[in-house]
Amino acid sequence: MSRDRVRCVDCREPIPSDARICPHCEAVQPSPLVDAGIVVAGVFAFVFGAILTLMTVGTTRLFGFVLIVVGFGLGVGGYTRHLDRQAGRRAR
Repeated sequence: MSRDRVRCVDCREPIPSDARICPHCEAVQPSPLVDAGIVVAGVFAFVFGAILTLMTVGTTRLFGFVLIVVGFGLGVGGYTRHLDRQAGRRAR
């Protein structure tokens, strides 16, 4: 099996790395761009929340704190999802 082949997330059959739909079971393969988008959205929410929290008062400060928490969760969650996928590909 060449290095440019990965396994399907459902049937575990080898497929080309650029295939978005498995030719065996027709399952849609996850895109790495989704992980990157989640991380970018998380970083943006974290930074914007930090600015709101530090420079405002009242309800807006609370909203900024919520954005910090949500941004941190999205950033760390997206990155660990990416790492889990890489580890799963190496283990196969």
